[in-house]
Amino acid sequence: MSTELVAFGISALALGIGMLVAGRRLYPRLDVPEDAESSLQSLTAMIAGILLLTGLGLVLLGLFT
Repeated sequence: MSTELVAFGISALALGIGMLVAGRRLYPRLDVPEDAESSLQSLTAMIAGILLLTGLGLVLLGLFT
């Protein structure tokens, strides 16, 4: 078991979840056109998805090595 990989994985998972929560609270307050808001939401979802998948992969890799 690699503690460093698990720690980095958990921090990536927390960062991804934090981005999703912050985006959900922040986007209704923004005063931007609807198409720009949907683009921002898509970009945030892609970045958060990458962070979540990377974090999950690091946690699994750390547990099974």
